[in-house]
Amino acid sequence: MAASQQRYNLVVIAELPFCLLMIVKRRKIVEPRLRSLRGGYIMFKRAVLLAAILAGSTASAWADTKIAVGTPPIAEVEAAFIAKDEGLFAKNGLAVEFLPTGSNQTLVAALVAGSHQIVSVSPTVLLQAVDSGIDLVVIANCGVTAPRTAKNAGLAVRSGVELAAPEDLKGKKIGTPSIGGTLDILFRQWLKQKNISEKAMTFIEVPIPNTADVLKGGTIDAIIAGEPSLGRAVSQSNGKVAFNFMADLPENLPYTTFVATRDWAKANPEAVKAFRASMADAAKFVSASPDKTREIVSKYTRLPVEVLNKIELPECRTVPTVAALDYFDKAMRDAGMLQSKIDTAGLIAP
Repeated sequence: MAASQQRYNLVVIAELPFCLLMIVKRRKIVEPRLRSLRGGYIMFKRAVLLAAILAGSTASAWADTKIAVGTPPIAEVEAAFIAKDEGLFAKNGLAVEFLPTGSNQTLVAALVAGSHQIVSVSPTVLLQAVDSGIDLVVIANCGVTAPRTAKNAGLAVRSGVELAAPEDLKGKKIGTPSIGGTLDILFRQWLKQKNISEKAMTFIEVPIPNTADVLKGGTIDAIIAGEPSLGRAVSQSNGKVAFNFMADLPENLPYTTFVATRDWAKANPEAVKAFRASMADAAKFVSASPDKTREIVSKYTRLPVEVLNKIELPECRTVPTVAALDYFDKAMRDAGMLQSKIDTAGLIAP
């Protein structure tokens, strides 16, 4: 059996408890009034520990310069795609292999199992994992919030629903790609800025592939989405973007962040340094060569270049900041999603 297939099998094994977690999460969290966000998150620790027991004993070892990276097929991790495709990882002495990925939680399980060395997850999943007792550290960021890309995410409203002001959201059913996910948390923070209680509306979790169909079907009034799902939802529902809420939020908040276990980062400081250097070089490439970047992003995400040409490439800033981690930590803590105290400064690998 090939080494890559063996590592993928570990991920499949590790994913089983997370399937159970998602069921628990839907039952305990995704209800008309969102009775409690706490129950599903407490289960996170148990699920990941079980994943470690199931998969940890069979994880294979890597040579020092080889790194298995797990990253979702999204434009927000463009720097990693560039670093791989343009040979920047190799230039810095790293043999990087992208492995098949599942959900953010599955990627955390892959780190615990040892089948991956670095994975890209949302900052909310990072904090959730750390809160559950998993010792992770941030290696680098990539796509972050910025004025230039504010229109890449927003709240789409279907035809027949009028949302002229934030106050009009009261009593509405709002679709969200993931309860407690990055866009979900950022939208709730925007509501706070507008002095609108999130309890005044109903949040319903809608998988990203179903965004347009669910909005068009009328079971929800509006949906939080990023491009290209946002554009498809608007066109198929004959609706419009009611609020580009990202424009009102702070800059430099990562949509996703590259993390590793603290033990691995401590044991491989030169690899961490090389990974960061590669990502920094890739960020410069993104800025200097947007057309070529779109071609490479298309290759790894399977999004047509024609679609990517219609949206702004994510702002790529690779240096992680304590301020951004503090922002998400406070937002999640206010929502009852975190229980233990987290040293956010200590989450960034040296």
